[in-house]
Amino acid sequence: MPARPSVPVINTPDHHFGAMFLILIARAPDTATLRAAKRLADSAAVASWALRPGDLEPLTVEQYRELLAYAAAPEVLDLALYLRGDRKQIRTLMDHIGREIAELLTHYSAPDPQA
Repeated sequence: MPARPSVPVINTPDHHFGAMFLILIARAPDTATLRAAKRLADSAAVASWALRPGDLEPLTVEQYRELLAYAAAPEVLDLALYLRGDRKQIRTLMDHIGREIAELLTHYSAPDPQA
């Protein structure tokens, strides 16, 4: 019997669980598309961190990814699935991530580099 392909783990903050569930049900991606979308989202998050605004300079890549997950995990996954995980579309997802982070910063102050 062939081994079942493993489904990628998507760490989701509790407050986004319902939205993530609805996105997965509505988009109903196959395992390969879900895996590609997760890779695209991960790559776009790291690339966005590298181009982050000066206010977020103190954040490590993991802190930036946690901030992004807290603020916009469903939106990022939804767009990555819509793009079908196509790596050629990384800039589209990076721009979206940048807008989500900019929106977050309109409501909250940037981290204090002294802290």
